[in-house]
Amino acid sequence: MPTFLTSICRAIIFVTLGFTSATQAADFTVRVVDQNGNPVSNAVVESPLNPVVTAPTNVAIIDQIDKRFVPMVIAVQQGQHVNFPNNDNIRHHVYSFSPIRQFSTELYADIPGDPVLFDKAGVAVLGCNIHDSMVGYIYVSASQDVAVTDLSGTVSFSQTSVPAELTIWHPWSADADNRRQVSTSTIANGGQLDVTLTINEPAQVFGFRALNDN
Repeated sequence: MPTFLTSICRAIIFVTLGFTSATQAADFTVRVVDQNGNPVSNAVVESPLNPVVTAPTNVAIIDQIDKRFVPMVIAVQQGQHVNFPNNDNIRHHVYSFSPIRQFSTELYADIPGDPVLFDKAGVAVLGCNIHDSMVGYIYVSASQDVAVTDLSGTVSFSQTSVPAELTIWHPWSADADNRRQVSTSTIANGGQLDVTLTINEPAQVFGFRALNDN
């Protein structure tokens, strides 16, 4: 027959297990492919569960190598700064005319000076006033949980729960404003969500100008 002490211990274990289950992280993966089943890199995946409260203090980087922005796409949180080091042996002049942030670095080599603040959510399209083929993108998120797909087309999240919807954005997506709201109803904790985008890839990536301000 259970003693009083045994009953108390069982109750404590039950409550502890219940609390652990309630606060356990929900891990899931998103994989983005194109209309031909090929993995899509540089796709931004945004979860809305945790809005930005305090902007990160670390400065994000878009480098310039071989007359290209590297990486082509980055995702930052609203209120974060971005810098644009120049690792080419020629000078660049980075600018953006996008509504969320308009700026111009002037002509420079090495480091342009102070990082640029991005305090409005949206997409900033970058160009170089000297090399018209250079195009880059900064996705500024109002959420803390945002990531860019790698070469395998995947990103992983660990949150307190799986959100009802995710936002998927890619600069060459055929969706309106290059973005799509995707339901997560088909995935569970530890599962994978597969998303297919119609990608209108430029025939010539290098040397192609695609400043589509969003």
